[in-house]
Amino acid sequence: MLRFGSKKMEPGTVGMLLAFMMAVFSANCFAQGGVSVISHGAVGDGEYDCTEAFRAAIAKASAEKSYVYVPRGNYAISQTLELDNVGISGEPVGAWPSDVESLPSILLKHSDSPGFRLLAGGSLRGLDITYRPKEKSDGNAAVLISGIGVYIANMRIRYTWDGILTDGINNVGRLNIENVFIVAVRNVGVRVSGTWDVPRLNNIEVWNAAMGRGLEKGVGFHLLKNDLIRVTDCFAFGMGVGFLLEDKMEGSPIEGGTWGVMTGCSTDFCGTGVRVKGSHTVSVTGGTFWQHHRTLEVDGADARVRFTGAEIKSNGAPAIVVNDADHVVVTGCTIRREMENHDVPAVVLRGGSTTLSANHIISGATGVAVYSGVRSAVIGNNTISSRKIPLWVDETLSRSRVSICGNLLLDSESGEAFVPECCSEKETDKE
Repeated sequence: MLRFGSKKMEPGTVGMLLAFMMAVFSANCFAQGGVSVISHGAVGDGEYDCTEAFRAAIAKASAEKSYVYVPRGNYAISQTLELDNVGISGEPVGAWPSDVESLPSILLKHSDSPGFRLLAGGSLRGLDITYRPKEKSDGNAAVLISGIGVYIANMRIRYTWDGILTDGINNVGRLNIENVFIVAVRNVGVRVSGTWDVPRLNNIEVWNAAMGRGLEKGVGFHLLKNDLIRVTDCFAFGMGVGFLLEDKMEGSPIEGGTWGVMTGCSTDFCGTGVRVKGSHTVSVTGGTFWQHHRTLEVDGADARVRFTGAEIKSNGAPAIVVNDADHVVVTGCTIRREMENHDVPAVVLRGGSTTLSANHIISGATGVAVYSGVRSAVIGNNTISSRKIPLWVDETLSRSRVSICGNLLLDSESGEAFVPECCSEKETDKE
């Protein structure tokens, strides 16, 4: 038993008090280590234009090799803030969910230029960036990245045209973005291109209310020229395309595909989950991909795509479509296209080389359809449950280009199951 003044205190109460005092002490030390925008004239009332106050704090922090500290409040900004080898940070313990206002907010009044432009070594942390709804019809990025070694973390971005974009001109290698919530974006959530060295995206959610332009034409994650990008636990909801991989973009001199991995990523309520266009090498492990239309679409003669251990589900269109590819390998996945009122296969192979192995495929119509344009197809050791033809192969396609073996075929209505002989006509033609 301890005493505090004239009162006795239980050990548990003392522990809670000490923890609180330590948290306050740590926050004060954190604030005192940086250059506060308040000391340079910023007013967090949401109305006063704090642009020049922020610029003054940025200049001083840069000269002192320190960082800019933004306490909780609402700060109106009317012009782009540029960060060159200097960072801006809010509270070190702030949270960023959409329904909690615990971060200092940067209220962007302009939409004719980016909110922030980050050059080499620039960083943002612990902030909310919000466009006022009446001004969200114009297009620009909340954050534009133009240099190497940029770090963005613990952020919330709301009501913007574009969220976080690289400029498509400069090398932005070793880019590191994590713990970011992008709300109601209308064009692109995150675009990364021109990373010649191991960029990283981790725990980023791009969330749209599944309506308007975001759902019609928006892109959650747009990946172009990247060397060994690591995308982990990222999620897109209610966008036209969840993850779009392209090897060129209009107006950008940087061309080339993405080489990298996606681990534990997911999409929901998007038009298309993952679209691969062009020359990319990507491995996708785990995750849940539920879409209205296509879940995985590959169209690139040099595309190399591997999906392992994921759930791939679509409603009104095939879950997987391969139009062209160097190779596509899908193993150990659940592939679902169950709606009976849409007469489309779960998997459609039109070109390239594809291997489907050890998957569980469920279809309200045909299971897998293989067309004459494919270069090769290996379909083996899958469980295929369908209401119509489990596996259909175009009769004009040479059987020397198709290997079919060891699949368990289930009639979803009768419950009948059988394993046909390898590469036999029975396996492809049975109703």
